[in-house]
Amino acid sequence: MPPRDGAPQLIRIVEGVSGRVPMRSALRMRFSYGRVVPWVHKHDGRTVAVAGPDSVWFDTDCETYGKSLTTYSDFTVAPGDRIAFTISWEPSHKNPPPLPEPEQSLEATEDFWREWVEHCTYHGPYREAVVRSLITLKALTYAPTGGIVAAPTTSLPEDIGGVRNWDYRYTWLRDAAITLSSLLRTGYREEARAWREWLLRASPATPRTCRSCTASRASASWARPSWTGCRATRTPRRSGSATAPPTSSSWTCTARSPRPCTSRT
Repeated sequence: MPPRDGAPQLIRIVEGVSGRVPMRSALRMRFSYGRVVPWVHKHDGRTVAVAGPDSVWFDTDCETYGKSLTTYSDFTVAPGDRIAFTISWEPSHKNPPPLPEPEQSLEATEDFWREWVEHCTYHGPYREAVVRSLITLKALTYAPTGGIVAAPTTSLPEDIGGVRNWDYRYTWLRDAAITLSSLLRTGYREEARAWREWLLRASPATPRTCRSCTASRASASWARPSWTGCRATRTPRRSGSATAPPTSSSWTCTARSPRPCTSRT
């Protein structure tokens, strides 16, 4: 996913290394956690799936066809071939997003991360592993607001088959503070400033252990018992946060260079 200021995009490039390999791409677009099957049709040669306020645009040079509510592409990859597949999200009432440029996006993504890594001030043991971890932490930040999610996943239980499995796609104050500590100690202060601004926007509201990355209240938690859990267990899949507004709370975040900010009720 390249850094962006426009439509969110997900890009995959299939590269042929040796031999000739017949392949098939199968894309099943669903919305609202799989509950909504979109209207899939062609628009000026592009495949678009529309469901209420959302639309997803699928672009590739391969021929596509629909079967059993799935969009397929059959192709063969030879040495030196590079075949791109791109999906872009856009509100359904807006004009189509621009045609993606996969190779340019790949180059821009690599340049972005190389430049970001150059600001790392850590030069101790296992630097390569530290940098790899920092990249993961940076990828958890939401650039428009500065919010930092605990993890990009939901419903991974603490033990396989256990009931303690939650939706961590929120900004949990504790987890974000630990992430900031790691970023600050390795020279990344802009992320701390951005999160402090997120915290100030969240502070006037009732303090909660977690909020969305936009600082709004987390949605109510609900489970999907019909979905298979982690590793085919019956552990329910969850969406939303089960945390309730505390009756009394106190939390402090100190971002070193920015002044500490505290909210207390």
